[in-house]
Amino acid sequence: MSKHKQKTAPAEQEELQGGPYEETEQEKTAEEQPNYYDQYVRLSADFENFRRRTIREKAALFTDGKKEFALKMLPMYEVLLRQQTRIQSAKADNEQKEFTELKEGMRMILTELDKAFKSEGITKMDVLKKPYDPASQEVVAMIPSSEEDDGLVLDEIQMGFTMNGQVLRPARVVVGQHAEEA
Repeated sequence: MSKHKQKTAPAEQEELQGGPYEETEQEKTAEEQPNYYDQYVRLSADFENFRRRTIREKAALFTDGKKEFALKMLPMYEVLLRQQTRIQSAKADNEQKEFTELKEGMRMILTELDKAFKSEGITKMDVLKKPYDPASQEVVAMIPSSEEDDGLVLDEIQMGFTMNGQVLRPARVVVGQHAEEA
């Protein structure tokens, strides 16, 4: 053995003797590093939610555009329907070829409009002689009626329409109201 013992620094002695533990550089960086897998999973879920929301919003915008167009077309369609009813109830002479041609032309126009509206899910409400429905009808007036017509729609002032089962335009109606005699 040599006469001279090798002297070590106090910090080195603690480390060699199992003194206070200090983290190594590798351990420090492992804890401080972000978990990229978790970030990927969250980002992937966020993107999927964004994609689904975008699809829903696009469909809603498209439907709203169709509704706006349909609301612009409905008054013309209603006038044609009312005129068709009046023409069909009028008696035409066999000699009036022009009247017959007008009647046929109106029928063809209405047939095409019916096809277009049905393809978009738009249908006319059938409200006459049926109970008043506040969800799809607006009362314009209430008139005295017999007991059997109480609460029934007696006249349709403005036609109502639905689109895919939802009210597109409510019907404006006249409802019968039975007056109780005292």
